[in-house]
Formats: sequence, structure tokens, C-alpha cells
Amino acid sequence: MPSLPTASRRTVVGVAAVTLGPLVGGALAGCDADLDGLLPGGDQPGAASPAPDPDADEALVEEVVGEVAAQLSLVAAVRVRHPRLRPVLAGLEAVHVAHLEALEGTQDGPSAPPTADAAAALALVRRRETAHQRRLAGAAVRADSGPLAQLLASMAAALAQQLTVLPRTGAGPSPSSPGASS
Repeated sequence: MPSLPTASRRTVVGVAAVTLGPLVGGALAGCDADLDGLLPGGDQPGAASPAPDPDADEALVEEVVGEVAAQLSLVAAVRVRHPRLRPVLAGLEAVHVAHLEALEGTQDGPSAPPTADAAAALALVRRRETAHQRRLAGAAVRADSGPLAQLLASMAAALAQQLTVLPRTGAGPSPSSPGASS
């Protein structure tokens, strides 16, 4: 079985740049206004940035929690159904658990196993995780609260890192993986 390449620092930084670049670029693209009045100590008295809408952020958090719980359920089901994929998907499952904890969401049990074929299950996980990562990046842009936007952007970046090391095919750890037996 071919060994899986480890993610180099250059790969991780590149993934972060590709993931966060459009977020920053999109946020700055509409910035043609004079920022002096919006910043503390600016020329325009009384001009302040609008307060974040807590209801909008609450709805966004609920949406993201539902998506993270669904992704965790899928990954857990694939790990239960396909023991050879357990080491490959362990990091992804840990990331989803951490994200639910950060968002104070609850974890559902594993969903029904999606397929009996390990390669097809891994491909399904990859497709859904890629879409989920894009939705997280979009949610970071939609967030009214700066701290929530930062959290969602970091979640998108963490997921992008996991997708980088997730094999395209395969059913188990490489000989150099920590979970592999010698």
C-alpha cells in the first residue's frame, strides 16, 4: 500500500492562503468608503459601526451546529462501518468534535452507514466535507460578530487541513502512520 504523504508546512500555509484569501479579498473588495469616520477618533463624530445582530448570529450558529453534527454523524458512521478507515478519519472526527464543543452544540450518534464499499464511503466523506468547508468559509463572511467570524474562518481552515491529508482512495493507514502496525 503506498504511503500517504505528510502535509508539509508549505502545504498547510498554502491551504490556509487558498481558504482565507477569498474571505479577506471579498471583505476588502467593497471597502471604497472613507474609513476615518468609522474608526475610533475619526473625523465624523457620532459615526460608528453598526452593532452586530445577535439574532442573525444565533441563527447562523444553529445552522453551523446542525451541519457540523451531520458531518460528525457521517464520519462516525463510516468509521464504525469500515474499520480500515478508522485511522484515516480519526483526525476529521476529532476536528468535528472540537468544533461542536466550540459552538456549544450537541453530538448525535452515528448515522446509518452510507455504503458497504469503503472507497465509495471515503469519496462521499470527501465530497461532503469539501462542501461543508466551503459553507463554513461562507458563514464566516456572513457572521456579524468579529469573534464568530474568526471562529468560523478558523474552523474552515482546520477542515481544509484535514481534507489535505485525507487520502483520495485507500482503506487504511500507510506503513509510516502512527496507527499502523509493524
